[in-house]
Amino acid sequence: MRNKALLVVLLVVVAVGLSLSGLLGGTADDPAEGAVPADSLIEVEGDYELWPYTSRSESVDGRTLAINVVFHDDGDAVLEALTAQPETDWEETAEHEEDAEPDLVLEAVTETDWEDAHGSVRYSYFHGPERSGWVAETFELHDGEYLGSRDHIRAYESPDGAYTAIQVHEEYYDWFRLRHTVTDIDDPAVRLEDEFIESGAATVSREYRGLDGGWSDGWLTIIELAILIPVIGTLLRRRTREAGVETARRLRSEASRHADAAILGAAVAAVYLGVRAAGIGLEVAYPNVPPKAIAAPLYLAIAAGLPALVIAAARECERTAAFLGVVVGLGTAFVLDFGGLGVAIPPELIVHRVAMLAALGLVAVGRAADDRGMLVAGLLAWLIGLVLPLMDVI
Repeated sequence: MRNKALLVVLLVVVAVGLSLSGLLGGTADDPAEGAVPADSLIEVEGDYELWPYTSRSESVDGRTLAINVVFHDDGDAVLEALTAQPETDWEETAEHEEDAEPDLVLEAVTETDWEDAHGSVRYSYFHGPERSGWVAETFELHDGEYLGSRDHIRAYESPDGAYTAIQVHEEYYDWFRLRHTVTDIDDPAVRLEDEFIESGAATVSREYRGLDGGWSDGWLTIIELAILIPVIGTLLRRRTREAGVETARRLRSEASRHADAAILGAAVAAVYLGVRAAGIGLEVAYPNVPPKAIAAPLYLAIAAGLPALVIAAARECERTAAFLGVVVGLGTAFVLDFGGLGVAIPPELIVHRVAMLAALGLVAVGRAADDRGMLVAGLLAWLIGLVLPLMDVI
């Protein structure tokens, strides 16, 4: 009777968790509808107005994130400002020649390496006197690792070259969704503007444009590079690296009472965190290998490896201890993973992760209690929890 009651409770937790995580939606706003409305365009610089969003398609129906930074310079100048190498140091060479004009001085003013990035194509829209239409990215850059967390820039140069619109966002690779999840667009924009403010090589201001949707807070950062100083742009990563210290302490205190369950929990956590570390390590060691080729076998370590590990090890555990060991172990891994990446956690993913903890905990209880029905129910719940994010329901 107690087993059946526990089964019902855990199944309810999983079902409600997965349902809520789907109802809470994805990581981007619902798209707008219809043609590009004139009142959604904004004036920035020059003759071309901007639709201040990005889109999955050449239509406002695919709207994703809001443009949050604009450089009053063409794409080449902005790209140079963000990617010029610190060791490049041109000095003034004509200071003793009266008739000669001094060369431009190139100075290193920030500390991060923006690198070429490749992501899904996103479009934006320009409206002007000579032509109007959708354009793909002029260039993409990122700071961070594809299989970890990163700041990702998409840049769009206006047709007349008067300005370059930037969409910069923070994202991390989610092992359950097998793709990037956007966590913020405001903090990355602030990090970018702070670097140029501190460099003194650009004029930075903010303008409230009342942008609605696309994660926008309504403000647009405006950056004008100094005329005689092309800036080297590298963004100092300011992500926090805090971990769940208190959770880890509690896990250690329980280890003496239920060593088998504690070891199981530690092993589950090690597998999950090891997948992230291995992904980042392999990506850095083999930069020419597509990240998705690295992610595919590592995903199996989570999807199949975690329940297999629990089934193999939970047999020797007391069922309550097995449940707590798995939930605390994997839950701690989730916390450490998000903390190490330094990203904000979308609410729908928190709910999904709680449901996955309950599902794997159910597997542990079923195995420890030798209850085939509970074990099968846990595996089914785990499978559903894997499929839903892959189908973009979560």
